Amino acid sequence: MKVNGNLLIFSTENRERRDVRKLKEKKLQIVLDKNNDLPKFEVNNQEYIKRLAENKIERLFEISDFYIEQLYTWGDPNYYTSKEEITITYLVIINKNHINHMPDNLSFYDIYIKNNENSSIQDVILSNENKQIKYKIDTITKKRRNNIEYTNKLVEKTDIDELTAIITHTGLKRLRNRIKNTNIAFSFLNREFTISELQQVYEIILDKKLVSANFRKKIEPMVKKTEIIAKEAAYRPSNKYIFNEDFLKNWV
Repeated sequence: MKVNGNLLIFSTENRERRDVRKLKEKKLQIVLDKNNDLPKFEVNNQEYIKRLAENKIERLFEISDFYIEQLYTWGDPNYYTSKEEITITYLVIINKNHINHMPDNLSFYDIYIKNNENSSIQDVILSNENKQIKYKIDTITKKRRNNIEYTNKLVEKTDIDELTAIITHTGLKRLRNRIKNTNIAFSFLNREFTISELQQVYEIILDKKLVSANFRKKIEPMVKKTEIIAKEAAYRPSNKYIFNEDFLKNWV
């Protein structure tokens, strides 16, 4: 059986600032190659698969600091090809400020997802300054062995492979689940950050606005205040924070 791996790489980028009194708005991004596919890596029977994925990321971006976890193993015969049958996907988070090299065949794409009222179908746009990919994806709910299962399908043929679209959707759902009960959000940021920057990461992943006072109360145990002052917001300089590693010890 032919086994290969691929990488669902998430990052963030700052939008143009519309109001000089506010921080630059962040947008969520993923990485695709020129064929609108996720970056791939070969799996062999000699090395730990996660290490192969890590090696691929390190070579691609000349980077050593990133987040990685296995997302899913795909074994649906509908997506078998002559080169691969089983596909193992790793979810990766990269801070773009840490990238030392950007391969010519890879690009970051902004993710926009629109929910349609009274419908399970969502409109998705992946775009950058050179290309735009549009598709519709449906979440199908069914009951099996007294359990509720969710599957995703493309509604119509488009410029993106169906499995790539499904992986992207699954990865975004994983992000939304993980951001609620882990420190995964900090992987998008520099070591020092403002609370507003951290809140923006939560908002773009959860796709909703958060009440600042409630957010600060929620993340207070997770951060430590520094003496560094951020001056990006024109009207109100604020302290920067770092992740409180003691939070992990207490949490675990």
